[in-house]
Amino acid sequence: MTQPSPKDALDALIKLWHMERAATRARFIAERQQTSLEERVEQGNALKGLSIDDVDAAPGGRMLLWLTTDNPEGMSELRVGPGAPVRLWWDEPTNPEAVLGTVARRQRQRLGVMIDDVPPVELEAGNFNLDKDDPDATFNRGLKALRTFKEAPQDSDIGRLRQTLFGTRKPEFGPEPAIKIQDKALNDAQCTAVALATAAKDLALVHGPPGTGKTRTLVEIVRQAVDRGERVMVSAASNAAVDNLAERLVTAGVQVIRLGHPARVSSEMEPNSLDALLERTSAFKMARRWISDAAEIRRKVAKKWQRRSISYQERRDLYQEARRMTSDARRHLRAAQESLIAAAQVVCATAAGADSTLLGKEVFDLVVLDEATQAADPIALVAMARAKRVVMAGDPHQLPPTVIDPQAAKAGLSQTFFERLYQQWPQAGHMLVVQHRMHAHIMAFPSESKYDGRLVAAEEVADHRLEALPGVSPDPMRADPLIFIDTSGRGWDEVRTAENPSTHNPDQAQRVVEEVQRILDRGLFPSDMAVITPYLAQARLLRQLLAEPVRLGLEIDTVDGFQGREKEAIVLDLVRSNERGELGFLTDTRRMNVALTRARRALVVIGDSATLGNHRYYNDFMEAVEIYGAWLSAWS
Repeated sequence: MTQPSPKDALDALIKLWHMERAATRARFIAERQQTSLEERVEQGNALKGLSIDDVDAAPGGRMLLWLTTDNPEGMSELRVGPGAPVRLWWDEPTNPEAVLGTVARRQRQRLGVMIDDVPPVELEAGNFNLDKDDPDATFNRGLKALRTFKEAPQDSDIGRLRQTLFGTRKPEFGPEPAIKIQDKALNDAQCTAVALATAAKDLALVHGPPGTGKTRTLVEIVRQAVDRGERVMVSAASNAAVDNLAERLVTAGVQVIRLGHPARVSSEMEPNSLDALLERTSAFKMARRWISDAAEIRRKVAKKWQRRSISYQERRDLYQEARRMTSDARRHLRAAQESLIAAAQVVCATAAGADSTLLGKEVFDLVVLDEATQAADPIALVAMARAKRVVMAGDPHQLPPTVIDPQAAKAGLSQTFFERLYQQWPQAGHMLVVQHRMHAHIMAFPSESKYDGRLVAAEEVADHRLEALPGVSPDPMRADPLIFIDTSGRGWDEVRTAENPSTHNPDQAQRVVEEVQRILDRGLFPSDMAVITPYLAQARLLRQLLAEPVRLGLEIDTVDGFQGREKEAIVLDLVRSNERGELGFLTDTRRMNVALTRARRALVVIGDSATLGNHRYYNDFMEAVEIYGAWLSAWS
């Protein structure tokens, strides 16, 4: 089969991206059309009867609107969290004049929403509504990046990278540099990855299985680049991964600036966010005063208009004056932002956020893309459009990008550059093999099933157990770090209803509660433990049943929501139990690989061997339990 040219491959990607955008948009529209505003408010997905309580300056020349409602219960029940895209509307949510924004902050009776421009008169008048929105900006950025790569001249940085990314040009490496590793704790595999990345002229790949120190390796790669005087962009698919890398860089003494919505930046990275750095400048103080004066004009005009003591023309002129003051403030802020960014050694942003207008046409000597196996190709290209050379890091044996349209996923949108390039150009990649998280018995099956048996447990974790933690007692009936509790024959069948179509298993959830309490009774802090499960409905049920431990710090989440995390002890509830042996999306074994690699010292898996056993991967897992752990019956 002939490999398509890079431009043909980009045309195909553009088509798939349009399909995914249409599917995502259709899902949001369908949710709005099938429920009333009152129902959406009751479900916590909308707010009605809103008014602007205050207006404040925000990075990028944006405005922060503080919204209040005459329905306090609706505000407290709202399930739209910081970072979520929303639309503000006053007649129909689908009206093209609706204002698009992002939830920035939440207070008890106020909601902060950032918008890109001055609020229109319709919002100033009050009595408008809020609905969740589809992430259209992300699709716009992806399309822009796809076109940038398609139209780039052949001899440009992007043109050469295009050939490498789409498999028509072999990655090139210079002679292995004589580098001085700054992090003396790096192992040989990590040092090899650093040397490979430093020698790369266009592309290098770091394969980091769970717990192998991928982030630490990337920090060293960035430090080496900074020492050579290079400017670096650090990026990842998620805000959490960007913040994690940025925090490690700050600890290592690297100057970083974090771009992105203030609501999406971790509290640890706040001092290094553009927002925080900007607030320390005289330019911000001046702009904020102008914004405050403009807001005061609006308030006075609104009061006079209510009393009918001002003409329409006067009202319009005063609003125009307020707009001019606001526009001047935004220009002043933008100049200050550009100055801060230009002085930074390292700029940190999500892959989608790398398209920030604050960066203009800036190109970086190195772009580091973490979580590369979770970034759909168009989003990865957003970050790589700013690169002279790229280092990608990820693990193709963990969860792939989320793709809504099944046809687009099947046609290749769910596969990433990292996966294809790691297969095509193995010499451009290096795998980290020493893991510093899991007990050797917990590690054994993931290593054999996904990593060709190459993982090695570091000496300090190979035999660590719960009872080695302060105040935690041993449990003779749960002496093994890996335990499988078999529910086969108990009749604990999974459930799905019209009201709750997500799969859940109430009887099995009760057994999960018992196992969690058993571990907590040994003296483990709730915050050192988590329960993970593939299905959202089961997670919700378990949060209800374990409300008190959750209040004390126990985490309960889906497998997808827990990727990249770890705890001392994990209870994994597999939920599925049916006579047909159906496993649903558990057949994607990458999800199970994520679930099995979150625990450090103790992993308890609860599942039905009769349902799971017909699948080769799960049958192999149960055989591994017999070798490395303990198989217990739920009858006992």
